[in-house]
Amino acid sequence: MSVASIEKTRAVVEAGETYDGKIIPTAQAEIDRPVRIRDDATVLGSIYGATVSVEDGTVDGSIMAADGAELEGATVHGEVGSDGKVTATGATIHGTVTGTRVRLTDAIVYGNVVGSDVILEDCVVIGIVTAERELVAERSLCYTFKSYGEATLDDLSTVLPQAILEGDVRFESPVTVTGLGELEAEGPDLPTMDADDILEVGDGTYLSLSPRILNLEAVTDRLDTLEETLQRVATATSRDEVPPATELLATLGVDESQYPDVV
Repeated sequence: MSVASIEKTRAVVEAGETYDGKIIPTAQAEIDRPVRIRDDATVLGSIYGATVSVEDGTVDGSIMAADGAELEGATVHGEVGSDGKVTATGATIHGTVTGTRVRLTDAIVYGNVVGSDVILEDCVVIGIVTAERELVAERSLCYTFKSYGEATLDDLSTVLPQAILEGDVRFESPVTVTGLGELEAEGPDLPTMDADDILEVGDGTYLSLSPRILNLEAVTDRLDTLEETLQRVATATSRDEVPPATELLATLGVDESQYPDVV
């Protein structure tokens, strides 16, 4: 175990060390301290700091950062949240990611991603992506998404053949739907959705493949199975209950041609 530098003004776990315990404020003077987890270090507990950075380390717990969190090659077995910015590159996160501005690159998230501004580049999100103000999704895969502001979509794949799309959208390329198994629909084997598939239903606006699906009853049964799989991931209580991304995507029926490079 490490002799970590856990002080009132800062907290640091040095490279290759293991800290067995939570890193959370125990006094008013510790609330604003930054927390840094260096290369290959491990924290066996949750972390709270004004800012939190993890460099190729592992956190066996959640990360909460008042001002911002930065993950570089990190593995987090818990939620990641901040009132500010969350940036993750090459990270694996077993929980929901929440921030005012969220930017994920080459990341795998076993949970939802929620933010005012959300940018995904070469990511897999085995959950729902929600952006209140702006969504940019490039070369990524998610279960489905909800965009209430501006959206730019380029080489995005979804498992659910429907998404919420309330604001302006720019399709750099159509959204590919994968994971539905045998599908009788107009178009290619892996159908796509674009501006022609935007529907106004009641007070909501949707991007939906439903009007073009001929065997809708069979697809509804398939979606029930997919929802059950997603629920098992969301309610997993240990890391052993969540299979690797490739195995989980195969269970969801996602076509390998839709896997981002991060998988």
